[in-house]
Amino acid sequence: MEEAKNMQKTIERKNEKGAAMVMVLMMSMLLLVASAGLLLEVSMNTANITDATGEQQAYNAAESGIQSAINVLRGNTPPSTLLDASKPATDPANLINFRKAVTLSTSNLAGDSTSSARLSRWMSYNYTPSGSTRADRITLNSGYDPLTGYAFSVSIKDPDNTGNIISFNTAGKIYDPRDSTWKSSITYGTSPNTVTIAYTSNSVNNLNVSSGLANTNYGSFRISTSSTGAILTEDLRFEIMVNMTAPFTLSRGMRGFIKAGTITSSSVGTVKLDFDSQASHLMGSTITLDADPLIPNTPSSSGGTTTITGNITQTEPYRVVITSTGYGPRGAKKILEATVQKNFFNGMTAPATLMLVGPSTGSIFEPGSSAVTEYSGDDVASNVIIPPIGTTNDTNLALVFDRTYSGPPHPFNGTLIGTPANVSSELPFWLGNTTNLNSTMQSLKLTATASGRYYASGVTPPNVGDNATAKGITYVDGDLVLTGSGGGLLIVTGKLTLHGNFNFNGLIIVTGAAGVDRRGGGNGVLQGNIVVAPYNPANTSLGFLPPIYDLSGGGDSGVVYNSSSVANGMVAVSNFALGVAEK
Repeated sequence: MEEAKNMQKTIERKNEKGAAMVMVLMMSMLLLVASAGLLLEVSMNTANITDATGEQQAYNAAESGIQSAINVLRGNTPPSTLLDASKPATDPANLINFRKAVTLSTSNLAGDSTSSARLSRWMSYNYTPSGSTRADRITLNSGYDPLTGYAFSVSIKDPDNTGNIISFNTAGKIYDPRDSTWKSSITYGTSPNTVTIAYTSNSVNNLNVSSGLANTNYGSFRISTSSTGAILTEDLRFEIMVNMTAPFTLSRGMRGFIKAGTITSSSVGTVKLDFDSQASHLMGSTITLDADPLIPNTPSSSGGTTTITGNITQTEPYRVVITSTGYGPRGAKKILEATVQKNFFNGMTAPATLMLVGPSTGSIFEPGSSAVTEYSGDDVASNVIIPPIGTTNDTNLALVFDRTYSGPPHPFNGTLIGTPANVSSELPFWLGNTTNLNSTMQSLKLTATASGRYYASGVTPPNVGDNATAKGITYVDGDLVLTGSGGGLLIVTGKLTLHGNFNFNGLIIVTGAAGVDRRGGGNGVLQGNIVVAPYNPANTSLGFLPPIYDLSGGGDSGVVYNSSSVANGMVAVSNFALGVAEK
């Protein structure tokens, strides 16, 4: 009976045969799916890690591209092919600037078919992708392979399109020594026999300079006579202010003399327009006159009108945008874009070799009495001549003339190359007022501090830069006695004393109320540009204080304009990134 029951149970479970196998298979499938998922996750995680590493390397490569481009813009890399083979690589004609950097023909090597400026004249593109005929990137590791290596490429552009048009207007005046006033028209002689000289301004809008330069004119002089004419008994000083309105707002004076002589209706005799300089610089552009001296038309020819013709070149951007593409392993790519500013001074060109900024009451100007003292506006590095001494008002200009041409109480026996001038209309923005100046000084202070070149009041710097290279910044927050050699950019917020033998190449800015003083014997030369602009940083609302420049204490000295030394001095505060964005 029991056996029958067991048999019956076996019969009843006959349909359950293989159930265990099914369960084993199902569990195996689940384990297989889980294992496959785990393997996929591990694989994807490995790929993600590899991709993240590649992207980081691409990012680092893009950063290297920006730094390499900035290094080129700072003049630290000579061009592989000179722009002017007749001159050395260190000549200004072959040195990089923002205009050359953004212009295809100067930024890139001859034969470079790229449609964008990419600095190939200064940077070596050395990898050509398969199927291409042009190297498109600069490698950062030897034996570069796109699957494992990293590289970058750059392009550079002018975000403000400053190279297309220039707009300007002119304003002119003639100095009448008989009543010490400036006039737009001046008459000599006694009625009915007179001669009149008048200046007529010109306005130019949207002059196309995209080819590099354009011809234009800077107004005209008109000479007219009555009856037999008259004699210009003395040379007459004239000034033509070129006021740029686009792409920048800045002014530059073109000055000279109308030479004395007899003028009749059919002859100008020895009269001519003798400019101080045939060329002038304005925001990186160069103004070049067609003739200097310029012989004017006679009153009976062309209505007595003589047009002042010349040309003007493109301005230089004060900022550029660098786009750097970084390439990493396995096709990783990152694009960074940096806006780079030229410097804190935005392309300043000096209005005068020695700048005296401030009011007349309390000002002192003593140029020194040594026979070998020299003040020169003749640029060592170009054919431009600027005023050797510049003031910001006519009263201080009269003081300069009194001391340099007549000389009491310390007669000036030295050399003056160029003619001093009131350059108040030509001041760059940072000298426009004490607020702007103080802001610039604070920025320079931060830069000097970061460079380890800030010296608090009472601390004497071990040196004031490198005289040979004229590079580096030195910020002295107090008084300084300058002796020995130095160079670069020197800021003195107290009194600058020139002592013994000294030489300095670059830009000096003195903002202390005591100004500049010369004491003791010895020889000294300041080659570059010096600005005396005293103010009280604790109360900028007071405006500028009277400038003091006193070299009556003895010794020989020279102040000579050198635009190259000034440019070198700017290197320490030049080409800095305003911001970097990932694209």
